[in-house]
Amino acid sequence: MAELPTTPTRTRNYYSSIPSPKAGSYSPVQYKRRDANAKSSSSSGAIPYDRDEENLGSNDCTAAKSFGSSCSTHLTSFYKENIRELNQLQDILFQKKAMLDSLNDELSECRLKYNNAESKWETLREEKASKIRQLQLKSNELIKLKQEQSIQRAFVTQGHELNLQQLKAKNEAEVNKRANEYRETVEMLRYSKIRKFQQDRDALLDRVEGIRNAILTNNNTLQDMLKQKDMKHCISKEKWLEQYQEKWKENVKINEAYSSKNDTLNVEIIESLKPEVGKKRRKLEELTIEQDNLSKSLEINKMANVRLNDEVVSKIDDIDKLQQEKEQLQEYIKNTEVELQQIHEILMKEESMRRSLHNELQELRGNIRVFCRVRPALSHENSRSENICVRRFDDSAGTQTIDIQKEKRGSAPYTFKFDRIFDQSETNNDVFEEICQLIQSSLDGYNVCIFAYGQTGSGKTYTMLNPRDGIIPSTIAHIFNWIDALKERGWQYEISCQFVEIYNDVIADLLRNENSVENGQEDGHRNVRHEIRHDQENKTTIITNVTSCQLQKPESVEGLLRKANKLRSTASTAANDRSSRSHSIFIIHLNGVNKISGEESSGVLNLVDLAGSERINTSQVVGERLRETQNINKSLSCLGDVIHALGSPDASKRHIPFRNSKLTYLLKFSLMGNSKTLMFVNISACSENINENINSLRFASKVNSTRLVTRKIDDQ
Repeated sequence: MAELPTTPTRTRNYYSSIPSPKAGSYSPVQYKRRDANAKSSSSSGAIPYDRDEENLGSNDCTAAKSFGSSCSTHLTSFYKENIRELNQLQDILFQKKAMLDSLNDELSECRLKYNNAESKWETLREEKASKIRQLQLKSNELIKLKQEQSIQRAFVTQGHELNLQQLKAKNEAEVNKRANEYRETVEMLRYSKIRKFQQDRDALLDRVEGIRNAILTNNNTLQDMLKQKDMKHCISKEKWLEQYQEKWKENVKINEAYSSKNDTLNVEIIESLKPEVGKKRRKLEELTIEQDNLSKSLEINKMANVRLNDEVVSKIDDIDKLQQEKEQLQEYIKNTEVELQQIHEILMKEESMRRSLHNELQELRGNIRVFCRVRPALSHENSRSENICVRRFDDSAGTQTIDIQKEKRGSAPYTFKFDRIFDQSETNNDVFEEICQLIQSSLDGYNVCIFAYGQTGSGKTYTMLNPRDGIIPSTIAHIFNWIDALKERGWQYEISCQFVEIYNDVIADLLRNENSVENGQEDGHRNVRHEIRHDQENKTTIITNVTSCQLQKPESVEGLLRKANKLRSTASTAANDRSSRSHSIFIIHLNGVNKISGEESSGVLNLVDLAGSERINTSQVVGERLRETQNINKSLSCLGDVIHALGSPDASKRHIPFRNSKLTYLLKFSLMGNSKTLMFVNISACSENINENINSLRFASKVNSTRLVTRKIDDQ
C-alpha cells in the first residue's frame, strides 16, 4: 500500500519555536488546557509560560535583539496566534492520525478477508480442477462403454443374422427331407394302387369267366337230366312192355301210377326249375351290369394312372430342381462354414479384447479396494442402530460414506469413505453382485485376494463361508457357469483348491484326512511341517504337504467346507461364543488352455477369512487364548504394514516386510504387480461395539487411502 500523504503545515522560518507534532510531548487535551490557561492569564494581565515556553521566549528574545526593543509587543501577539494555529493543526493532525489508524485497521481486515477469499478461491479452483479431471475420467469411461456397447450390438446383430441364416438352411433341409419323404410316399401309393387295381381286375376277370362257364354248363346239365329221365323212362317202358302181357291188370295200375308220377314230375319241372332258371338269368344280368361298371371303373383308373404318370414326370422335374437347389445349399453351407470360422476367430479376438478392457476397468477402479458391511443386531443384542448412518452412493466421486456417532452428546460424528457400503438389509447375494467382476479377473489369469476383516463376531465367517450364499460357494458356482460359457470358444479349465489355516503363525491343512483325526492321529498331523515356497520365475506359491482337491462340479465344495469347518480352530471368548482363532485361506487355482488359439491362462483366487481383531481387555482372555489373541493382532498389524509399504511413493524401491508374518508371506504374489485386492471390513450395528467399529473403520480407511505402486516382483 502506498504511503499516505502527510498533513500540510504552514511554512515557518528556521528559528520558529513551534514544536513539531512528532516531537511534541503534549496531547490535544493538554494543548486545550494550556490554551484555556493562556486565556485566563491574559485576562489577568500576565502571560503564562512554563520551562519550554521560557526557553521559547528566550529564543524569541534572542532573535528579537536584532530588530530592537520596539518589536517585543508585536512578537508576543504573534506568538499567541501561532500557538493557536499550532493547537488547531495538532487537533487536525491527531484526527488525521486516528483516521489513518482506523484506515490501517480496515486495510488489515480487508487484507485478511482478501487472503481468506484467495485461499477459498484456490480451494474452489482445485476442486474445480479435480471435478474436471473426474468428469474427463467419467467421459472417457462413458466413451469406452459406448464403444463396447456398439461392439456388442454389432456382435449381437451378426449373431442374429447368423441364426437367421442357420434357421433358413435348417428349414430348407427340412423341406428337402419332406419332399423326399413325399416322393417316396407317392411312389409307394402309386405302386400299391396299381398292384391293387391289377389284383381287382384279375379277380373280376376270374369271376366273369366263372359266371360264363356256369351259364354255359347250365343247359348241358338240363339236357343230361332230360336224357337220363328219357333213358329211365324207356327202361321202365320196356320193363312195362315186358311185363304187360303177364300182368295186364297190374300193368294198367302201374301205368296209371306211372302216368300220375309223370304228371307230378312235369309239374315239379315247371314249378321248380323254371324259377331257378329265371333267377340265374337275373343274376347274369346283374353280373353283366357289374361288369360294365367295372369296365367303367377300369377306364377311370386308367385315366388316373395316366394322371399319376404325368404327376410322376412333374415330380421328376421337381426332383431335378431340388437337386440343383441342394447343390446350391451345399455351396452355401461351405461358404457358411468359412464365415463361421471367421466369426469364431473374431470371437477369439473379442474375448482377448474383453479380458484387456476388463483388466483396465478394474485398474481404473483401483487395484486395492475396500468394502464395508454392517451386520444387523442379533436377537440378544440391542437392536438400536441410531449411531450408524450409511449415506447414499456418490456417483460423481464413486464412493459411499458412513457416519459413526458416539453416545456422548455434542461430539462430532466419525466419517469414513469407502468404495461401497452394505447396510443391515443387504444380503450375501447383493455383496456377491459387486465382487463377481473381480472374480472374473482370476479367470482371466490375474491373482486376486479377497479378505474379510473386523472384530470378532462381526459376520466375517458368515460373509465368506455361509453354505447357501457365502462368497466361497457363490464364487465356485460363478466360476463353473463362466467355464461352461467359455467352452464354446475353445477354453478348457482345470480347477483345484486348497484350504489352510494359520493358527499362532503356524500353517495347518483343513482338508487333511478325517479318519486320522478320529483315530487319534491329530498330533501327528500337527508335526507335519508346511513350508511356503515361491517360484520367482513363474510367480507362483506352493505350500508343501497340503492336500489339493480337484473340483469337478459346484456341489463338491459343500463337503469340503463342512470338512474344513470341523477342523478349524475356534474357541469361546467374552466377545464371541464361537470365535475363529485362526486365519483361513481358501486358495483356488484356475488353469485354462484354449485348444484353438493355444492361449494359456493361470490365475489364483485367495478367499481369506481373517481371525477377529479384538482388544485383550474386551475379550478377557488368559493363557492359551491370550497367546492366540496376541498372534492374531500381530499378523493383522503385519498385514497393515505390508499394505502401507506397498502404497508408499517409494514402494518400487523400498523393502516390503512380507516375511514378518506367514499370512503376508503366503499372499505375497496376490498383493503385488497386477494383482487385485479387495478388503471387506465387517462391523456390528450394536451400540456396545462402537469403539471396536471405529478402530476397524480407521484401519480400513488407511487401506482404502493406499494406492498400489506398480512394482517388479522380486524376492523379499
